[in-house]
Amino acid sequence: MSLDDGGGESAEGRIGILKESDREVYELVKKDGFEGYHKGLFGALAEADVEVYELVEREYERLGNTLILQAAENRSSRAVLAALGSVVQDKTAEGFAGARMHGGCAVVDEIERLAISRAKEAFGAKYANVQPHSGTAANQVVITAVLESGDKILSLGPGHGGHYSHGASVSFTGKFFEVDNYFVDEESFLLDYEAVRKKAAEFGPRLIICGASTYSRVIDFGKFREIADSVGAYLMADISHISGLVMAGAHPSPIEFADFTTTSTYKPGGPRGGLILMGEAYDRKVEVRGEEKAMLEHIEAATFPGMQGTIYLNHIAAKAVFFKEALSEEYKSRQFRIIENSRRLAGGLAGLGYDVVTGGTDNHLFLVNVANSREGLTGVIAQKALEECGIVVDMVGLPYDNRPAGIGSGVRFGTPIITRMGMGDDEMDKIAGMVDAVLREVVIVSESEYRINESFRDRMRGQVRDFCRGLGAG
Repeated sequence: MSLDDGGGESAEGRIGILKESDREVYELVKKDGFEGYHKGLFGALAEADVEVYELVEREYERLGNTLILQAAENRSSRAVLAALGSVVQDKTAEGFAGARMHGGCAVVDEIERLAISRAKEAFGAKYANVQPHSGTAANQVVITAVLESGDKILSLGPGHGGHYSHGASVSFTGKFFEVDNYFVDEESFLLDYEAVRKKAAEFGPRLIICGASTYSRVIDFGKFREIADSVGAYLMADISHISGLVMAGAHPSPIEFADFTTTSTYKPGGPRGGLILMGEAYDRKVEVRGEEKAMLEHIEAATFPGMQGTIYLNHIAAKAVFFKEALSEEYKSRQFRIIENSRRLAGGLAGLGYDVVTGGTDNHLFLVNVANSREGLTGVIAQKALEECGIVVDMVGLPYDNRPAGIGSGVRFGTPIITRMGMGDDEMDKIAGMVDAVLREVVIVSESEYRINESFRDRMRGQVRDFCRGLGAG
């Protein structure tokens, strides 16, 4: 750590000033330098704010003592957490590496360039923008980069797996653009590409969005490219849920089919944040609002100053760490195990009589129509009852579901976290049995209310804790 403030003081004099102004930092820098400054961060938190410290500790315990079957969550490594909690957090910068609005950016420029290089390598992309604060922000950057207010967007319906940022009426996209939706087939719940083609021809969108939050089958990005070309539309693939699988080659990549590929970085196991990727056409010139320039230039102008100001440089450092991890054979092999576990768990529940939507899964998640398994059971009751017993899932509304919002007929299961904890076939079979035991025990009172025997609940909680013991929170 440099202590030079440019004021012309000798090194000894500057150390003396630091000693007077901040004894704690002085002692750490004097003794151990960089490592000393960062050492014992949680001890510092406990001393400064015991309430927050205890809440963080409780969250750690929750992670280690519950079965988390959520498709949208993952675990980041200690190395990623270290980057997030480093002094890089304190650096302010706007703009892109080499063209900042602030001084003192030489080191963070290197960090951003490293994150970009690793992201491109991990995804096989020609361009990567690591600055978006989230997957939703990445989507908003792309949309505002190439569309004008009022332009038409065609996306998967929110009740059919499409994300709200793809055009839900309450979202930024829905408020400023004309949005229409395509849907999954009413019987199979699979994407009907011919129906998408017909909808695109009727609607004439400027942008087509593909990608989903609750779709358990392979998405054919090549077919979406053909549909987009047939109507002269841009194609954006939001792969937030499957990006880890894409990096590993466990799901086909959209990079050379989509004009823009977006993702969050936490779902595949990295830090909170977003990412925009492009393939060979990244430097193709396009005209937007009367200005013709390369697509990457439109994207970067929409990022800053268009959508964001100061970037989260500690998150960009953590993204760099994560993309290096994603290039490892261990990470890649784990993505295939995630799918194996997803299929095994889905098969186990199907064997116990549960209605698994589409009959199975090709990725990290699957849906169960719990309303078809037992009269009166709803998604929200299943979620709450399971969580009381230490099993965490997400309730969802299913396509063509007639239940009110917040009730739902379905539950979404995901296997990223339990796979990272080292679980396999035997554990999937046991988890299916525990889920079944809880859902059979529930006494249904209404669409959203239920009772569960306290002794059963406590016994199941203990069983889940024992099951997870030794695997911890990481």
